[in-house]
Amino acid sequence: ATFFLIGRFVRQRPEIARAIHAAGHVVGNHTMTHPVLLWKSPARAREELAGCNAALEDVLGEQVRFFRPPHGARRPDILRTAQELGLTAVMWNAMGYDWTAPPAERIFDRVQSRIRLNQLRRRGSNILLHDGGQAGIGADRTPTLTATGKLLRLWSENGLRTVTIERWMPSKTSSL
Repeated sequence: ATFFLIGRFVRQRPEIARAIHAAGHVVGNHTMTHPVLLWKSPARAREELAGCNAALEDVLGEQVRFFRPPHGARRPDILRTAQELGLTAVMWNAMGYDWTAPPAERIFDRVQSRIRLNQLRRRGSNILLHDGGQAGIGADRTPTLTATGKLLRLWSENGLRTVTIERWMPSKTSSL
């Protein structure tokens, strides 16, 4: 999986970021405080991105490559700033709408519905789920975990592959 982490939480609980990384997952930038970047000045947007990069790089010891804008909010100057900081913006095309902790079955159905639509369009699916909340550490994500387990079992049974965002990115010698 790819985990986009909020920098202030990385500063509070660096062991979580280290554990995610040690398990082989990709860790990306989700800003320092999770603001809606559309309403922030270019200077503030840069602070949010650079601050989160610093928090992650201090903890992980390597450069951060990916950025997911909170709420999907972006504009050209934010994308330019991200690029200047070595970040590739990542969006999604399937979402569980799980930040309010709906029942696992609803999360599962929403994601599966969008995956089927993407398959009809001959597209892969980049799925957005949440492992925590923006207000603080410790949100109950049992419904998301249950839905994720069910999705992974279904995909495995049907021979579907799961890959991190790095596999979607074109390499210098070939493209996906």
